[in-house]
Amino acid sequence: MAVIQKFSDFLEVKIMVRIRNAGIEDVAAMTRVLASSWKSEYRGIVHDEYLDLLSDNHWVDFLIAGIKNNTIHAMVLEKEQEIIGSAILNESEQENEMNLVSFYLLPETIGRGFGHAFYTGIEIELKKKGFVKCVLDVLEHNYRAIRFYEAHGFMDTNKKIQAKLGEQEYTCNVYEKNLL
Repeated sequence: MAVIQKFSDFLEVKIMVRIRNAGIEDVAAMTRVLASSWKSEYRGIVHDEYLDLLSDNHWVDFLIAGIKNNTIHAMVLEKEQEIIGSAILNESEQENEMNLVSFYLLPETIGRGFGHAFYTGIEIELKKKGFVKCVLDVLEHNYRAIRFYEAHGFMDTNKKIQAKLGEQEYTCNVYEKNLL
């Protein structure tokens, strides 16, 4: 008599990732993530001329200065020792409030759960450090990012800010999340 084994309808595969603080040695990889993400995610939202001029080292000076001067807090997401995500935060003028200035993944990793894991790790760290609120702004037509942030509990404050990229200005919506 043959024994038939039934397998589940899906196979769950866990991929190990690591979230850690970034240092100067990570800046080149972080800027590659940023440039790649901007060129992919903002196509059709930000004018092509601006995106086409972005180089892989566009943010190098900003990141090095911010990390050295402790004006930013940089974090990375690693998969198999490769940086696939980059986040930049800075403290708000409001007490116990952190600004999520930048949160990006390599385009080919989007939609596979890495963003959720990365953001969740960042939020855990913010709570451990005593922050009670996280604030960010997102381009008003970046619907994928808006859905992501809203799915993670961010609320639209109905405040708008202007961001100048090249010669053009873009409207950003301000979102916040209570971390308590």
